[in-house]
Order: sequence, then C-alpha cells, then structure tokens
Amino acid sequence: MKKLKNQKLSGVNVDLLHWSEKEYDKLHKGKGFYEEREYYEVLATLLKGKKAIDIGCGEGYVEHFAPEITAVDFSSEALKRAKKNGAKHLVKAPAEALPFGDNTFEVALSAGTLEHLVNQQKAIEEMGRVAKVQIIIAHAKLPWLYEMAHKLINLAYGWKQDQPLERPLSLSEINAMLSRAGLKVIFQGIFNYVDLRWLWKGLPYGLLKIPSHYFIVSIKSEASGRRFLKEESGWKI
Repeated sequence: MKKLKNQKLSGVNVDLLHWSEKEYDKLHKGKGFYEEREYYEVLATLLKGKKAIDIGCGEGYVEHFAPEITAVDFSSEALKRAKKNGAKHLVKAPAEALPFGDNTFEVALSAGTLEHLVNQQKAIEEMGRVAKVQIIIAHAKLPWLYEMAHKLINLAYGWKQDQPLERPLSLSEINAMLSRAGLKVIFQGIFNYVDLRWLWKGLPYGLLKIPSHYFIVSIKSEASGRRFLKEESGWKI
C-alpha cells in the first residue's frame, strides 16, 4: 500500500477530514459494510482494460472484479480489507487531494463516496484533473417529508446514520459542481430507488419511484454545448 504525498488541502476543513478518517477506520475495523455483489460487478466491467482509479474504494468491492485498477481511500483499515478483496494497487489519500499528476487516468470512479466527503466541490475538481472521464454515483437528497419521517423512525428505534458525514445532493447541485469544474455531463440517470424493504422485507422494491442514488457520467471538455463528430472531423456523407 502506497501513501503518497498529497497536494495542499486548500479549502478543506482538515480537522473534519481527520475526524472522518478516524471514524471510517473504526467502521472498517469493525463490522464494515455489506453491499450487493451485482452492483460492483457491473461497475467493474466499465473499468476493466482502462487506466482507471476508484476514489473512495472502501473495502475493494469493485477491485474484487477489476483488481488492476488503482484503489484510493483515506482509511487505512478500508485499504487493508480492499487488499484482501484482491486490490493490487492501493493508495492512501483523501478524495480532495489526489496524489497523481494531471490526466493520469482515462476514467475516475466515485461510487457512493461524494455524499460523505468534507469538500465535495474539491473532490469533483480532483476527479476532473486526474481523469478525462468521470463516473459518479451519489446519494440523492430525498424529499423533505420523507427525510423527516426517516429521521423520526431512526430516532424511535435508536438507529444512527450509517456513516460519519451524510450530505446527500440534488441532481442540480451535482450538475452545478461539475460545470464549475469544467466537466460536461454526457449521461445522467437514476442508479437506485428508495428501498422500503428496510421497514419490512415483504415490500416490493421500487414501490416508491423516489431516487435514492444518481448515476452520472461526465467528460473533461471545452465544449459546453453539443459537438458533432462529423463537423469536427470534416467527414462527408
């Protein structure tokens, strides 16, 4: 596992970053996280054969299917588990200060990470700096009434939030951050719906069509509007 020298963490609350790092070390050293295998198998197919980076790799579920990609996380305990899951190229660093040169990678993945970061804008800028194409899966900001009901249920049962920082985003907020970073959205959609089976397993998935996660693909581009290959290359019919 490599621990490379970070860039300067300008604009990042370092105290909050260190607190979050320690909390994640506790989580990964303890029970860790349980995830659905198929999601990560599909994500890995998008990265196989590419010079790719997984930012906030956690316990290396993507790397289990694509061990050759570069796995980055600020939690030492997460990286230990990622190594056990097959990750070969491990780097300890925060998403807000990636220790790589410009355009090092073809593709940068951030799966379920952005909503838990100290400085989300800085992390997106770093994705755009190190890779031409960015794939983001982010926790959606839920409707106010649902969010309040969720908090009340958690309070009633004494449940705590899953991770140290929970800062879900609306699609417009994500798009605005991408635009500020000079990144052009190519595809955006819903990665997952709110799953009410945490209330009762007998409920069907997708009963409510409320997005719980967004899936966004962007590219580093100087063209803010549509650009056609035929016009650019001079192709003739």
